[in-house]
Amino acid sequence: MKINHNMAALVANGHLQNTNSALDKSLEKLSSGYRINKAADDAAGMAISQKMKMQIKGLNQASRNASDGISVIQTAEGALSEVESMLQRARELTVQAANGTNTADDREAIQKEISQLMSEIDRISTDTEFNTKTLLNGEVDRKSYSDNTKITLISQSDQVKSKSYNLQVTAMGSAATITGTGSTLTSNITSSPDLTGTITLNGETVKIEENDSPSQVTQKIRDLCETVGATLSIDTSVANPIYSISTDEAGATKKLEFYCSNAALATKLGITTPSTASGTDATITLDLPLPATGKTFTDTTTVVMDGNIAKITDRDGFEMKIEISDTLTVTPTTPANAKITVLDAGPMVLQIGANEGQTMSVSIPEVSTKTLGLENLNVLTQDQAGEGTSKLDDAINMVSGIRAKLGAYQNRLDHSIASLDTSELNLTEALSRIEDVDMAEEMATYTQKNVLSQAGVSMLSQANERPQTILSLLQ
Repeated sequence: MKINHNMAALVANGHLQNTNSALDKSLEKLSSGYRINKAADDAAGMAISQKMKMQIKGLNQASRNASDGISVIQTAEGALSEVESMLQRARELTVQAANGTNTADDREAIQKEISQLMSEIDRISTDTEFNTKTLLNGEVDRKSYSDNTKITLISQSDQVKSKSYNLQVTAMGSAATITGTGSTLTSNITSSPDLTGTITLNGETVKIEENDSPSQVTQKIRDLCETVGATLSIDTSVANPIYSISTDEAGATKKLEFYCSNAALATKLGITTPSTASGTDATITLDLPLPATGKTFTDTTTVVMDGNIAKITDRDGFEMKIEISDTLTVTPTTPANAKITVLDAGPMVLQIGANEGQTMSVSIPEVSTKTLGLENLNVLTQDQAGEGTSKLDDAINMVSGIRAKLGAYQNRLDHSIASLDTSELNLTEALSRIEDVDMAEEMATYTQKNVLSQAGVSMLSQANERPQTILSLLQ
């Protein structure tokens, strides 16, 4: 028997240390609730669980991102709902103004309300915001650039591809214009010779009465022009001021019909009676003069001109609206070229996934009286009221289309949120299987190790007492 090396005690102590180590690990798991508390517990499991945690947190944030996107869409759609209500009211007013029972004062009162409605539409366009981001002024639409600042793209449909489009303006649209030869009216209207009478412009009439001064006559003609959507300009650089009447808008549909009941009065004003004039539309050609770059429009593309506004359409909902500035100068020998580039940049990109590239673009076009074609909505005459009704029909259809698109975005985001939440739930369940401890199983292990620990302590005590037997040999 040996006393310097008590092997039985060493063996018992070794087993006791292993048991205590296992007991410590079991206590750690039971107190934390996790099967993996450090990399040493399960190196591969720890790596997998960390990737899962990363994905779960990303999915959770993506779900919140999608919810924020829905809030943006609801804000824009709510504003558009009010715009559409105002357009409906404006259309109701144009129908009212088109009725022949109205007087000029009645139509002027109607025009005042319509003008306020149009101003409010423009205010909503510039002031509708979410988190200081303006939504309806075109900032959330695809960006476009033109190498000719006087030929610009003011709106495009979602079906317009992101690339460059070439066109050439060969003629400008013009307003209908009646120009006189020079007014010799320098004194009040008198009955000898008789200069009183009526002046009719596009069916609207003003009476020139006895004792009207030249300035009063001019003001009456100016007011008459404003009623029919025209402008009176006077060239005073000559001895006999020249009266010129032009429609406010260019286009082949714009016409002027001037008639004065008194030929002597017309002669004094320097305007031939009767006089008629028509405007013209601008002329554009697609894909010229750069054939070497290839066709940017298809053979089925069509162009409809309205003054200096070009509406370019094609199959599958392709639509571009081009505005030509009134200050652009072209001649038959010097046309104006433009390359308009539509970019992917601009729409609001929502991160609706946990990883890079898992995004969704939300595009909201500009909604203003300019893009709706209502900048010069005028109901001061019966004909203009009828034209206004048609313009408002197009505007209402445009706003309805935008609202429908926003509704589709919202429905998509609702499904995205449901999918993200389901993925997060399933990943969390998988993470639980890897990382969480089975409390019942671990408690059984803890009980086993606890009993072994107690037994080990007892056996170590017995092993330490065995060398005492050597003392009997030494007596």
